[in-house]
Amino acid sequence: MPLHGSRELDRGRRAIAVVAVALLAACGSNGPSSPSSPLGAPTLVSPQDDAVASGRPVLTVNNVSGTATGSRTYDFQVAESESALTGPAQAFITSATGIAEGGGGRTSFQLDRDVTAGKRYYWHARAVQSGTAGAWSATFRFRTDAKANTPPVIQSITASSRAEARDEVSVTAVVQDQETSAANLVYEWSAAGGSFAGTGATVRWTAPGVAGPSAFDLTLTVIERYTVAVPGGGEEAHENRATGTTTVHVNDSSREITALATTFIDDFLHSERSPEFCVRNFTDSCPGKREELDQIRTDRQQFVNDPARSSMERGTIEFYDSERSHRSVPVSQSAFADLRAVCHFASTNKASGQFGIITGTCQLTSVYENFQWRLCDSHFLPPFSTSTAGFMRFPFARQRPLQ
Repeated sequence: MPLHGSRELDRGRRAIAVVAVALLAACGSNGPSSPSSPLGAPTLVSPQDDAVASGRPVLTVNNVSGTATGSRTYDFQVAESESALTGPAQAFITSATGIAEGGGGRTSFQLDRDVTAGKRYYWHARAVQSGTAGAWSATFRFRTDAKANTPPVIQSITASSRAEARDEVSVTAVVQDQETSAANLVYEWSAAGGSFAGTGATVRWTAPGVAGPSAFDLTLTVIERYTVAVPGGGEEAHENRATGTTTVHVNDSSREITALATTFIDDFLHSERSPEFCVRNFTDSCPGKREELDQIRTDRQQFVNDPARSSMERGTIEFYDSERSHRSVPVSQSAFADLRAVCHFASTNKASGQFGIITGTCQLTSVYENFQWRLCDSHFLPPFSTSTAGFMRFPFARQRPLQ
């Protein structure tokens, strides 16, 4: 009895082992197969391993040979990695079953969907006959054409062409790319001065403080990053870059206009300085330059100015759109400006030797042209008082009521 029981136990164990092997074989082959199947694995023909394929490539295998009867079909699987070929069907890029065996000893399957350019894919195949699947073939790779990736195009960069020191300027770029959404590109903004806030195609730039008229190039570099399959496996990072600029002219208008006025008054008060030198900061586009030149020539003939006892007090500046309308506008939009300040001029009459001081209001008009301020005109309000009764008319400029 014990011997008989041992034989029965051994037979039971062998039966379990056979079932286990059959189950493992079925699970490992992604479908029904038999460990004793006469079907061998097909050999892969094209694309050859790691070859470059165009469009939707055609996958071709050599037909298997066997003694079993019945028609044969083939299964194909394509995935983005070799490990994905052993996973669930959802991991495949595409797959095909029941492809009838082709003539001439080969069977082919053309991919039924587009694949990404410049990417590597993995594939294998097997034969199926009378419901029994053969072994899977070896795994080949193919790379799709890495067609030229066109760089991004910066169609425009929009910003105000003019700003005041420490103003905030909105800057917007319009960018297009054939392969990548504009939102997925990398935007890098830079400038020699100031600072940027924000990211992407629209940012804000704060102009820096400046000592005089300055121009800043706001530069945008757009970066497109992508990968390309390389021989032997793996991918290589590539990038395209495009660069564009827009220029913003920055002024500290109050500072510039005050400096122009102060310099002019100082030049005028020094009688040794020529009239031509005194009007060097006047624009030729205004008639005031010629008229002021004539007035200074007259002054040099008749008077000797005393700069030590002359002065110009701190003035106020009004910014407006035009000399005719005199409509007040923001500084960064103004075309004209008036500086008005109390002036004290001391001089000696050459003919009589008489010394006098005259006080009045200086009005200096400046015009904005070519992104900088230039003097345009000058006037002097008749004096408030004089220290010498016999003092002659002060010929600083054409005397007329302030506008």
